[in-house]
Amino acid sequence: MGGDSSASASNRQGLGDIPLIWCTECGSGQVLRRISRKPWSAGHVFYCCPMYKQDGTGCPFWYWEEDYLDKLARMRACKETGAGSENRVRRTRMQGDWSNSGSMVVNKDADLVAIVKELVTFVKAMCLLLLCILFVLVLILVVQLIK
Repeated sequence: MGGDSSASASNRQGLGDIPLIWCTECGSGQVLRRISRKPWSAGHVFYCCPMYKQDGTGCPFWYWEEDYLDKLARMRACKETGAGSENRVRRTRMQGDWSNSGSMVVNKDADLVAIVKELVTFVKAMCLLLLCILFVLVLILVVQLIK
């Protein structure tokens, strides 16, 4: 793993049978396939989270292609055995299950989290609105009592 964020984007579907998984570090999106443009690694393929930042402030998910393939193999082995070295919480964040063709299934957990976040935001907004209405009603009542 290393930092090589100067890159050009490659197709989002992966290359051949290499699937693009859901980021196992932060769960924020599908891993990106990139091609390095740095002089010492020009043309080499790497995979990173869309939230990855070279300065270390973003998601740490970043692998050279060979290391990424090793990670996929470990994930497949863990899934087949039901146990292993991969963190169970991180495994639940991957984007579904990958089939023999290497394509990914939509991440239902991430969709559910996004829906719940939107619902929480909506409830907060409604509570704030109701609080404002209550304040105005109390203010009107106080004005009426003073008269």
